[in-house]
Amino acid sequence: MSIQQQNAQGAKLAGLFVRRPVLAVVINALIVVGGLAAFLGVEVRELPQVDQPVLSINTQFDGASADTVDREITSEVEGAVARVQGVTGISSSSSYGRGQVTLTFADGTNLDSATSDVRDATARLINRFPDGVDAPTIVKADSNAQSIMQLSVTSPTLSRDDLTNLVDNQISQALAAVPGVADLQIYGEQAKVFTIGVDQNKLASLGLTVANIQTALSSIAFDTAAGTINGANQNISVRALAEVTTPADFENLIINGKTRLGDVATVVFGPANSSSGLHSDGKSGIGIGIIRAAQSNTVQISDGVYKAVAQLQQTLPKSVSIKVSSDDSIFISGALHEVERSLGLAVCIVIAVIFLFLMDWRATLVPAISMPVALIGAIAGIYLAGF
Repeated sequence: MSIQQQNAQGAKLAGLFVRRPVLAVVINALIVVGGLAAFLGVEVRELPQVDQPVLSINTQFDGASADTVDREITSEVEGAVARVQGVTGISSSSSYGRGQVTLTFADGTNLDSATSDVRDATARLINRFPDGVDAPTIVKADSNAQSIMQLSVTSPTLSRDDLTNLVDNQISQALAAVPGVADLQIYGEQAKVFTIGVDQNKLASLGLTVANIQTALSSIAFDTAAGTINGANQNISVRALAEVTTPADFENLIINGKTRLGDVATVVFGPANSSSGLHSDGKSGIGIGIIRAAQSNTVQISDGVYKAVAQLQQTLPKSVSIKVSSDDSIFISGALHEVERSLGLAVCIVIAVIFLFLMDWRATLVPAISMPVALIGAIAGIYLAGF
């Protein structure tokens, strides 16, 4: 095709828009609307979308060795979830008292539907697990993933165990409800527990062992229905309830014959030994890590966490302070701001250069309007292409 023919075709297209100005306005308006929809709906990330849908299944079996956990729990879970549709990879690890299975799904898998399928598959295993195994918990993320935000909860007046109750009962629930949060990592907890100190000499002198104490303790939490009492005017449900809530109640437990727990041991109610700790601004406290769910938005999670923290700060005691100590979304938001700034600066420089060459505001007005429209159209094209 010759240059003259190309120019003739271009003239026909330009003439169409000159003769049909309403058509030109409508097309440009569609481009602007599509670009605005792309700008408001496009996902904001530090890096391109490369993470696959991932689920983690965690199971607790207190006191069991790694071999027992692997044989009795992990292998059973692997066999049950292997038949779930869309699974492309399975990895597992077993440690003392804990088993973890991580599932990787194919790209495009609906994570909510996959979670329901995995939950149904693991629910059938509960009756096959040994006694003492907790029900499996499913997390929409890799349990070994790094947290995207770190928070610290401190108080100059409350003790560590009181802060632990506050975090478990109020703060963690509010943060876990933020959209996009898959799990929370809590550091420095120190809950109150009953600690039993056994005197081995007294225990041996009475011909008893630690197993006898364990047997006595296994029946202290008793709560069952004992039937009903039917009267002429009312029906009463009867419950058989046995509660042990104080150290004195523990010490009065009968181990064997007339021997009580207090004869061979001392019971103390106090903070448990903590395996981790946190100090923020010179004050002891509890740390909370926010784990991002697969295929979620880091910036939106950060905004939701800040809103939740602001709401919590109004309801918590005045001495309790929640501080965000690290946030990965700060770098992402800064990079996004720099991109917007660079685009705006580039458009202004190009328009200034065009004006210097033409020295006519009317002639410069056309590219000044067309460049932002073309930029918005490019964003719309990227959005519609699925990137």
